[in-house]
Amino acid sequence: MIIHAKVALLSMLATFSWNGIFRIHQYSSFYFTSTAIILFVATHGVLLIWSYKFLIQHMWRAYLFGAFLWIGANIVWHAPPLYLSTGLYICLLSTFHLGEYLATALFNPTTITIDSFLLNHSVEFNLALAVSWLEHGILVFICPGMKSCAWITTVGFLLTFTGDFVRKLAMYTAGKSFNHIVQYQKEESHGLVTSGVYGLVRHPSYTGWFIWSISTQILLCNPVCCVAYAIASWKFFSERIFYEESTLLNFFGQDYVNYQKKVPSGIPFVSGFILQYRS
Repeated sequence: MIIHAKVALLSMLATFSWNGIFRIHQYSSFYFTSTAIILFVATHGVLLIWSYKFLIQHMWRAYLFGAFLWIGANIVWHAPPLYLSTGLYICLLSTFHLGEYLATALFNPTTITIDSFLLNHSVEFNLALAVSWLEHGILVFICPGMKSCAWITTVGFLLTFTGDFVRKLAMYTAGKSFNHIVQYQKEESHGLVTSGVYGLVRHPSYTGWFIWSISTQILLCNPVCCVAYAIASWKFFSERIFYEESTLLNFFGQDYVNYQKKVPSGIPFVSGFILQYRS
């Protein structure tokens, strides 16, 4: 495991060590107090040593997502049922972005950068995130009963988890052939991956992200954003797949044409870039 992955995991552990510090007043035993303090000091000390100078930018981002994961988990555990979806959403957002970085660090470490967190994916992505929070906040205030529908929240959570799992499985399967940025030049490490989850759909990472995106709004019981996310996500991945497959056809030629004929894209009603042969 490379140092980047270790820093990310330790950052998450360090943020959770705050939980012990905050609960010292509840458990006044010497054993609990000393363990909590030692864990807090040790994790933060090692983290600072590891991330000194060259990894500090990576560390604070991982620490930030770890902190949000801790906040979300505490909302789930301690807040009233009305805020269950809020806590779960924070947890899933944190694990998605932290997981993107970790998966890159583990499966294709030569491409790891601070952008691997997908923290600043695009203006549209950040705007969609803000709008989802806005709708959620308004509905919590004016229609709290809608936000207390446990079965919808549960379905949304399971679908969101499934989508993220499919995406990370795709990253693992593709290995060094996976990159967050569409590649226009074929590298030696690039190979046409058609096994595993790629034998079911051509773009499983997009399939997973598509499911994840819409399911987060099911989880939040956001009816407007659920529809809007479905439309926006479909449009984004339709265009992305079209441009990406134009490069893949250039890289792999007839092999990719044959692959296209056998395996669907993974996004409903999206064909991708199809070569037109003149007779």
